[in-house]
Amino acid sequence: MYKTISEPRASEEGVSFTVEVGFTDRECLVSRNALAHLQRLKGNSQLDFLQTYRAFEDQIHAVARRLVVAGVSGTPLVLGAAYFV
Repeated sequence: MYKTISEPRASEEGVSFTVEVGFTDRECLVSRNALAHLQRLKGNSQLDFLQTYRAFEDQIHAVARRLVVAGVSGTPLVLGAAYFV
């Protein structure tokens, strides 16, 4: 059976996405504050939050996977700016 991972979705809170760790899919949310922090790192505030998510997608997913493996709870798992310092 094939499964599809949903596309990232922008919302008032930030960008929601799913990561797969082992055989488990985990819903995550990278917060608006975290995305604004990443925009500043890139030096481009012209990007919207979804574009910022795409520009940093690998880094965001790596942080999310580490948090899942570490057993951090929450549904969705919220990634705040402190995780990207």
